[in-house]
Amino acid sequence: MPEARYKCSVQIMKSLFSLSSLFAAACATPQTSSRTAPLVDYHQHLVSADFAAVAKLPQRDGAALVRELDAAGIERALVLSVGYTYGDERKKLSEPDARTSRENDWTSAEVIKHAPRLVGFCSANPLRDAALQELERCLALPGMTGIKQHFGNGGVSLRNPDHLKRAQAVFALAQRHRAPILIHMRARGGTDYGAEDARILIEQVLPMAPSVDVIVAHLGASSPGYTEQNDAVMEVFANAARAKDPRIRNLFVDTGANIDADTTAEQAALAARRMRDFGVSRILYGSDLSAPGGSIGAGWQLFRAKMPLTATEFRTIMSNRRPFLR
Repeated sequence: MPEARYKCSVQIMKSLFSLSSLFAAACATPQTSSRTAPLVDYHQHLVSADFAAVAKLPQRDGAALVRELDAAGIERALVLSVGYTYGDERKKLSEPDARTSRENDWTSAEVIKHAPRLVGFCSANPLRDAALQELERCLALPGMTGIKQHFGNGGVSLRNPDHLKRAQAVFALAQRHRAPILIHMRARGGTDYGAEDARILIEQVLPMAPSVDVIVAHLGASSPGYTEQNDAVMEVFANAARAKDPRIRNLFVDTGANIDADTTAEQAALAARRMRDFGVSRILYGSDLSAPGGSIGAGWQLFRAKMPLTATEFRTIMSNRRPFLR
């Protein structure tokens, strides 16, 4: 081949390779810098006909949630079954275990209709004798990849040795199935709850599930608002992060409806400080069933307006996507 033609061929090949590399990089790189909303809402619920009658709420199926996500510009949502609610002894409901199973089945059917936009978590009150069997059964259902625990609804306190054993058993089950867990940790009524519970979680519960994601809901306590209880728990988590405690390597918190129109500048500043100390890569955005501002989109806009975080920190929170959602 003449030298001129050889050089020309090499140059063309280099140009084509360069263009193909640029194209591949553009396709492979998530376009997070241009996002205006989170990729995932990590705290959502549906409302079945049965739950609507119990909670006095309008029904909300998977299609309705997807429409709300579309309006907010959010791609996916973690749907937490409310099966646990039927095991709340205060409600005196008939057939609590059967209704828990039916709620988990209904949630599975709804999320699978809208996969992969929606991903489901099973639930059951851990104080019910049937809880472990139900969670085991539910994790085999289509679309159900994790476990939701609601200690407040179930009357669970980690300070109670018997309750602690029940919680440990659920976490051990999650470890066996490599199933992530989202836990509403605040005790019923919000009494006798705070830093001690956070320490028990780290020292005695997380070691039961060292290989799975554990998400503590509502910035450590409950919502709306960022209270002293939220801050007490978040301070323990932040201190553990600073100490590089290996037990919290898979620990996260969600923001489920905590930051709302009533959040003061002082509360928002304290919450932002704890988020930074804990690590913004561990902060998962969630809006809950009753989102601040009346919609999922409005809740996110309130979070953006109220929280004194940097543009980079907001981008990190928006792009946080855990492996079970990939």
